[in-house]
Amino acid sequence: IKEHRSDILKRDSCLSVVSKHRVNIDHEFDWDNVKVLHHESHLRKREIAEMCFIKRHSNAINIQRDTDNLPGVYDSILKNT
Repeated sequence: IKEHRSDILKRDSCLSVVSKHRVNIDHEFDWDNVKVLHHESHLRKREIAEMCFIKRHSNAINIQRDTDNLPGVYDSILKNT
Protein backbone atom coordinates (compact mmCIF):
# COMPACT_ATOMS: atom_id res chain seq x y z
CA ILE A 1 0.00 0.00 0.00
CA LYS A 2 2.83 2.34 0.97
CA GLU A 3 4.50 1.63 -2.38
CA HIS A 4 1.34 2.48 -4.35
CA ARG A 5 0.69 5.65 -2.36
CA SER A 6 4.24 6.96 -2.83
CA ASP A 7 4.24 5.95 -6.49
CA ILE A 8 1.71 8.67 -7.26
CA LEU A 9 4.48 11.25 -6.77
CA LYS A 10 6.74 9.79 -9.50
CA ARG A 11 7.11 10.83 -13.15
CA ASP A 12 4.40 9.55 -15.50
CA SER A 13 6.77 7.10 -17.21
CA CYS A 14 7.50 5.38 -13.88
CA LEU A 15 3.96 4.97 -12.61
CA SER A 16 2.56 1.68 -11.41
CA VAL A 17 -0.71 0.34 -12.80
CA VAL A 18 -2.50 1.67 -9.71
CA SER A 19 -1.15 5.18 -10.25
CA LYS A 20 -1.82 5.11 -13.99
CA HIS A 21 -5.42 4.12 -13.26
CA ARG A 22 -5.72 7.00 -10.81
CA VAL A 23 -4.31 9.50 -13.31
CA ASN A 24 -6.14 8.23 -16.43
CA ILE A 25 -9.54 7.54 -14.87
CA ASP A 26 -9.37 10.26 -12.20
CA HIS A 27 -10.22 7.62 -9.61
CA GLU A 28 -9.19 8.26 -6.02
CA PHE A 29 -8.53 5.14 -3.97
CA ASP A 30 -9.83 4.80 -0.44
CA TRP A 31 -6.42 4.12 1.11
CA ASP A 32 -7.85 4.11 4.65
CA ASN A 33 -10.06 1.10 3.89
CA VAL A 34 -7.74 -1.11 1.86
CA LYS A 35 -8.20 -4.83 2.45
CA VAL A 36 -5.02 -6.94 2.36
CA LEU A 37 -5.96 -10.30 0.87
CA HIS A 38 -2.94 -12.29 2.04
CA HIS A 39 0.24 -11.90 4.09
CA GLU A 40 3.35 -13.85 3.13
CA SER A 41 6.93 -13.19 4.25
CA HIS A 42 8.59 -15.57 1.76
CA LEU A 43 9.15 -13.65 -1.51
CA ARG A 44 8.46 -16.46 -4.01
CA LYS A 45 5.35 -17.63 -2.13
CA ARG A 46 4.14 -14.02 -2.03
CA GLU A 47 4.65 -13.66 -5.79
CA ILE A 48 2.72 -16.87 -6.44
CA ALA A 49 -0.10 -15.78 -4.13
CA GLU A 50 -0.27 -12.42 -5.93
CA MET A 51 -0.46 -14.17 -9.32
CA CYS A 52 -3.32 -16.33 -8.04
CA PHE A 53 -5.29 -13.34 -6.71
CA ILE A 54 -4.76 -11.44 -9.98
CA LYS A 55 -6.04 -14.42 -12.00
CA ARG A 56 -9.05 -14.90 -9.72
CA HIS A 57 -10.25 -11.30 -10.04
CA SER A 58 -10.89 -10.51 -13.69
CA ASN A 59 -12.18 -7.01 -12.88
CA ALA A 60 -8.89 -5.97 -11.27
CA ILE A 61 -6.92 -3.04 -12.68
CA ASN A 62 -3.80 -5.18 -12.93
CA ILE A 63 -2.57 -5.61 -16.51
CA GLN A 64 -2.10 -9.37 -15.99
CA ARG A 65 1.55 -9.46 -17.11
CA ASP A 66 2.42 -10.30 -13.53
CA THR A 67 0.84 -13.70 -14.11
CA ASP A 68 3.00 -14.79 -17.06
CA ASN A 69 5.01 -17.13 -14.81
CA LEU A 70 1.93 -18.94 -13.51
CA PRO A 71 1.31 -22.08 -15.58
CA GLY A 72 -1.95 -21.96 -17.55
CA VAL A 73 -3.07 -25.25 -16.00
CA TYR A 74 -4.18 -23.21 -12.95
CA ASP A 75 -6.43 -20.85 -14.93
CA SER A 76 -9.64 -22.88 -14.77
CA ILE A 77 -9.13 -23.67 -11.09
CA LEU A 78 -8.56 -20.03 -10.16
CA LYS A 79 -11.42 -18.68 -12.28
CA ASN A 80 -13.88 -21.03 -10.55
CA THR A 81 -12.98 -20.18 -6.95
